[in-house]
Amino acid sequence: MSLFFRNTFPLVAAVAGLFFLGSARLEAQQEIPETGFVIEDTPAVSDAPAIPDTIAIPRFENDPAAPNTEVITESHTMVVPDVEAVEIPKELIGDAPTEEESVMAEDATVEEKVDEKDSVVKMIESLPITEAPLKAEELRAKSTPTKPGQVGSSIMTRTEARTFTFSIPAPRGQLLDRNGYPLAQSKVAYYASISFPFLGGNVADDQVLRYAAERIFHVNKVLGSDWTLSTDVVLKHYKDRRWVPLTFSSVLTPEEVDELNRQKMEGLMLHPVYIRHYPQGPTLSHVVGYVGKRPPRTTGPIVNDEALWGQGMGVDGLEEAFETDLRGKPGRVNVLFEADGTKTKEDVLSRPSPGYNVVTSIDLEMQQICEDILAEKVKRGAMVIMDVRNGDVMAMASFPQFDPNDFIPSISQEKYSELVQDPEKPLFPRAFRAAYPPASTFKVPVALGFLESGYISASDLYPCPSSWQVGNLVMRNWNKNGEGLMNVIGALTRSCNTWFYEVATSAGADSMSYMATRLGLGQKTGLPLNEVEGFIPSNRWWLDKYGYMMSDGEEAVMSIGQGKVETTPIQIARMMAGIGNGRQVLKPRLVKQIQDVNHEIVRSFPVEVSNSLNVDGYSLRAVRRGMYDVVNAGNGTGKAAYHKITVSGKTGTGQWKVANEQNVAWFAGYFPAKYPIYSFAVIYEGDPGEKVGGGKNAAPVVGEFLERYLTEENYNRVRDAANVLKENDVSDVEDFSYRDAMPSIFRGRSQGELVGEIIPEEEQAQPEPQQPQRPSRGGIFSRLFNRR
Repeated sequence: MSLFFRNTFPLVAAVAGLFFLGSARLEAQQEIPETGFVIEDTPAVSDAPAIPDTIAIPRFENDPAAPNTEVITESHTMVVPDVEAVEIPKELIGDAPTEEESVMAEDATVEEKVDEKDSVVKMIESLPITEAPLKAEELRAKSTPTKPGQVGSSIMTRTEARTFTFSIPAPRGQLLDRNGYPLAQSKVAYYASISFPFLGGNVADDQVLRYAAERIFHVNKVLGSDWTLSTDVVLKHYKDRRWVPLTFSSVLTPEEVDELNRQKMEGLMLHPVYIRHYPQGPTLSHVVGYVGKRPPRTTGPIVNDEALWGQGMGVDGLEEAFETDLRGKPGRVNVLFEADGTKTKEDVLSRPSPGYNVVTSIDLEMQQICEDILAEKVKRGAMVIMDVRNGDVMAMASFPQFDPNDFIPSISQEKYSELVQDPEKPLFPRAFRAAYPPASTFKVPVALGFLESGYISASDLYPCPSSWQVGNLVMRNWNKNGEGLMNVIGALTRSCNTWFYEVATSAGADSMSYMATRLGLGQKTGLPLNEVEGFIPSNRWWLDKYGYMMSDGEEAVMSIGQGKVETTPIQIARMMAGIGNGRQVLKPRLVKQIQDVNHEIVRSFPVEVSNSLNVDGYSLRAVRRGMYDVVNAGNGTGKAAYHKITVSGKTGTGQWKVANEQNVAWFAGYFPAKYPIYSFAVIYEGDPGEKVGGGKNAAPVVGEFLERYLTEENYNRVRDAANVLKENDVSDVEDFSYRDAMPSIFRGRSQGELVGEIIPEEEQAQPEPQQPQRPSRGGIFSRLFNRR
């Protein structure tokens, strides 16, 4: 190792030691509850928790009986079938404004390839094996000495005594989870490189090439590698830049470093640099991103304050979003070279300052459980978990994943092509950059919009037939058998499409689009990532684009989350967080703090409220009861997510890529059902022609997550957090029972139990059901949405 880089390495290592000491300090504080060393924020809605409903929704201490797959009624037994996507008439399938998919490899640094005819290693294969390697002293002795004192741009005329000032890159800051576990770090790595001595004033080009080739050949022989350089790169480097190392290898492993230290050779050195390292591998890869965009190999004469090695920049994810904070401040060193090219002196002018650490809201335990379950149960999909109290993103998983370490410091052309051309799209962050039809999960804001508009009340009954007709078009329910009259709670529980068709054509599109937008759908959530907006159509948009307002058929399709409606998994999770806390729609918070290497807070990110929910307590309670019954009633469509902590949710199954017969399955909601702490959203991408269902494919993912995550410790922590909400409950809304004022349609006629009764269609035939009278509730909403 040359004098300069032997002396510079302790400086690099010292900075790295300080940097990793910071990491050790972080890990030492991991036992601190919830946020570790991070200052905990006051929950945004802790002083105004969700409206209590002690009668309608049991708390998880009152462990409800596990739901049966059969629903017992007075007259018959009905087996609950899997809910599958209903076929939308082609006349109502629009060209939804889907945004172009953006993957995470557009700025990757790909390893450079050397043409075999230009390889310096090839030139020495013809040399006799017995010929000894060249040495600098022998070459200098054969050359004509240069005249002292001459200065010029050519190696043939200038003196070799030079002084340079170099910039020392700083170690990049860390990315950490909420408890201090590292997600991205910088570490010291080594490259094999050529350190050219002065080879003489009139040394021939073939001698320079041979000197370089022999060093590369030696490394390849020792390590069994096949590295090389082009002849043009070698000659230009020697003539203009021979005072700095010429790297030619990939990053060396510790074993390779040890082996080269044992088998040293003149002019061969180990060049230390900082590189990025992702200790969790593929975990959270779509959120973290990676470091790429490395500058090309520097050419031309050395200039003052030139960096000792090229630094990469963040590519996508948090690495790109917080590039300025993570990058750090470089140091400076002054180096003196004698006339023969040897380095004799160096002065450190300033030491590099490590970049800031970015503390995320991610809970690594939750994240890894989510990713493990997706890998087991989902071919392609995503899962998001949020804290309903403050908007913290606890987990955000997209599957399949990639390993960001493959891109450090550069990725091979073969691996790059494999990732980009993979039909499963492992580089595509589905959780926040994929827009899907929300399907029946959209019935949650739709139902709330119906109730708030004043067109229906929670006790109004509408039919749920097997099909519904508008003009010449027939639109069907997922259940081929009619299910009789039901209220909004029953319609959510059974996910009855035809019920929503009927009400949507009366309430109109604006009641749906207004509430969906208020809950944050169809708009970017504010994550510090490149996310898509999705889309929520409205009468205004329809009028501007087509010259008329939405028709009954188009409103019906919209009511079940199809047609032009598109949302992302993070938007659905945020919507469920708003329904769960009952007060506010929060901006998802992915980053909590920026800290320096000594853990001093440089900048923090407070809880932000996007919208105040401002809905009637009775309307909200009806929707929440319907979501509770989806999982806990015997005939709900989300029984696979049942857990003793009690879960409320909504399944969804929708047409996605119609031409390919490819559908999606959803399950979204929150837990615990009574005083929610976390919301969630899961999406499952089906294969072409595959029959999927939210209850069959997505709800089991949540059920499995609860089984794995809610250990005794975590269960008690969630229970205690829910009890805090209960104690701080300052709701002034009087206790209300769905069982009295808004009876579920699935209640037996004579008992007060939820037994899942479905009124047979023949009992509804005479007389014809009378249209419910419009309630007087709704106030401004009723006047706002009254279009007829």
